[in-house]
Amino acid sequence: MKTTPPLPDSLQPHRWAWHLRTLTRLRARLTGEVAEHLHETLTPVRGNNDDFADVAREASEHELLYAEMAAEGDQLAEVEAALERLRLGTYGLCAETGESIDPERLRAVPWTRFCLAAAQHREAGRTRPQPKHL
Repeated sequence: MKTTPPLPDSLQPHRWAWHLRTLTRLRARLTGEVAEHLHETLTPVRGNNDDFADVAREASEHELLYAEMAAEGDQLAEVEAALERLRLGTYGLCAETGESIDPERLRAVPWTRFCLAAAQHREAGRTRPQPKHL
């Protein structure tokens, strides 16, 4: 009788169960926040010419909502990409180095695409981490 070999760790659903739940909840929260902020931005700024301070305040609040929506949209895209990596079996692997991402880092930032070394090098303006032997 032929037996099926076990799935690689990256494809074992139980390994990433916490991450899947966390990312799914985060996606739902972000989707709700974006929808709420979009609804708020559709409320026109009242053009009460009697009080320019009120008009300026409302315009400023709208600008803040647009900025929040952009940030939420960016984070939502990262969460969606992480869910796709889970589906494809590449979750937990650094997009730059191909190495495993530290489990503690994935717990702290479950949508991360990069191991700590790659993320630090990207933030420093370098595209690739230096080899460990240098």
